[in-house]
Amino acid sequence: MLQIKIRWGDLGSPVEPGTYRCGPHIVEVMPGDIKLAKSNPDAVFTAIHPNFYPDAAPYLLTGVDLPPTNPEVERGSGGRP
Repeated sequence: MLQIKIRWGDLGSPVEPGTYRCGPHIVEVMPGDIKLAKSNPDAVFTAIHPNFYPDAAPYLLTGVDLPPTNPEVERGSGGRP
């Protein structure tokens, strides 16, 4: 199985399900993927392409990593720079 990481913004931050190009790859975006991305262009999805799929089949989005909404709190600085 092939796996790649895809930034939501690199797909054009889709708001509708469909197939989208990301570099040389075609990716299938489902309604659930749009909800998971939360309109965040920096959300990073893992996309998979099982070996038994035809080469022309699109990648499917699976897990997502969302960046912290408040990096200051995430670093533990108490909100101070």
